[in-house]
Amino acid sequence: MGSKSKPLRLKKKSKREEIVKDRISELPDSILCHMLSFIPTEYAVRTSILSTRWKSIWASVPNLDFEYRDDSVLLADEYDSESYAGFFTFVDRVLSCRDPLDIKKCRLHCDCRKEDFSRIDGWIRTVIRHNVVKLDLIVKIGLDEDIDQPLELPHCVFMCKTLVVLKVNSNCITYTPPTSGCFPSLKFLHVSVEYPDNDSMEKIFSCCPVLECLTINGMLGLDDVLNFNISVPELRRLRLELKLDCVYNVDIKHTFFVNCPKLESLDIKQDILSNYLFENVKSLVKANVDIWYHFEHDQHACATALLAGFSNVKYLSLSARFLEGGCLPAFDNLSELKLVLYDCYNWDLLTELLKRSPNLEYLVVEHKEYRGCDEDYEEHETYSKHVLYSKQRWRKPESVPVCLISHLKTITIRGFKGYPHEEKLAKYLLKEGQVLSKMTIYNDLAKEFSMSQRASKACRVEFI
Repeated sequence: MGSKSKPLRLKKKSKREEIVKDRISELPDSILCHMLSFIPTEYAVRTSILSTRWKSIWASVPNLDFEYRDDSVLLADEYDSESYAGFFTFVDRVLSCRDPLDIKKCRLHCDCRKEDFSRIDGWIRTVIRHNVVKLDLIVKIGLDEDIDQPLELPHCVFMCKTLVVLKVNSNCITYTPPTSGCFPSLKFLHVSVEYPDNDSMEKIFSCCPVLECLTINGMLGLDDVLNFNISVPELRRLRLELKLDCVYNVDIKHTFFVNCPKLESLDIKQDILSNYLFENVKSLVKANVDIWYHFEHDQHACATALLAGFSNVKYLSLSARFLEGGCLPAFDNLSELKLVLYDCYNWDLLTELLKRSPNLEYLVVEHKEYRGCDEDYEEHETYSKHVLYSKQRWRKPESVPVCLISHLKTITIRGFKGYPHEEKLAKYLLKEGQVLSKMTIYNDLAKEFSMSQRASKACRVEFI
């Protein structure tokens, strides 16, 4: 007979085990404030209901994060007026009730009506009085708003001695900086504007004595003709991203004069190529240029001046829609090149770049399809599509470029579709690359290349 099993008895937890200790609340105020600084202010304030310990912790948090985005406000639809009013009341109360401590970072993103400009102006002035270090503003108004008196960025922002980072994205904020003494500590400036004017922008650039990073995003109109003078003595990184509200029948000349002796990185992204004049940019190491639309008028002259301005760079990324081989300078210092090629735009540009870059070590070639190519062919009624298409395809150079013989180590090919001219290009690079150690092809062309002749026996070919 088997022995009878003993009945199971639940072990009673001790009182010590039943009590769940709140260890987080025992942390110092400084650590709790640091934890709350990573969440939106709305949620930080809500922690005040947890216990007496948490009641006023939020008031000492060094970061403020306010956001109210509602498309119905911008589109003049019936928007939630109660929620809208609640947001403005909330920000008012937070700024009036927080401790008189410095603010490290303030992020304010809101869609608004023009009648609330004065309140937003007051918020900005308040955070400036608290010695803010980083200020991030996105302020947009509705499309139906007739702005007779725009929201002017307060002068105290320009004069703030603690401000290091400033980001402004707005369709209603204007800039009237003082004649001297502004932005004494500002190192990072990111401005997004619609239809900028020369005077206010140039005044901002000219009064940033220690600025290191400048980003300009802009929407341009057909009537805008910009002549920007960007002369910033300490600037290290410059990014220009400009779009047109209309790109048809465009014959606009924008000019950018860049005089930045310490500039190291240049990033240009535009719908249509502007005139660029460079002076004192010998420190430039990296350049990225992407021009979307291709027009015939004076593109060659603009492209020549642009590329000549940074012919000493070591790292270069180019889109080929606006370039021709004849406008290329020598890139004697270039070690890394990324070239984006399109269906019908100057594939021989790659050959010209290889010939003019004797010390090139790393090459990335990316093929992107472009619907505009078919439209271009349709405009040339006297030629067949086949003839025009073949004129733009890659052709083998008469002599092997120096970089293929002595320097080029790594080649990456992206977006290839398996067209004959693409295979011809890849096989040529593989065959003539005498010091090539690796070629990576992002396509299923393994069968075509597995037996291809290669100059470097150490070269490894990967297909992804």
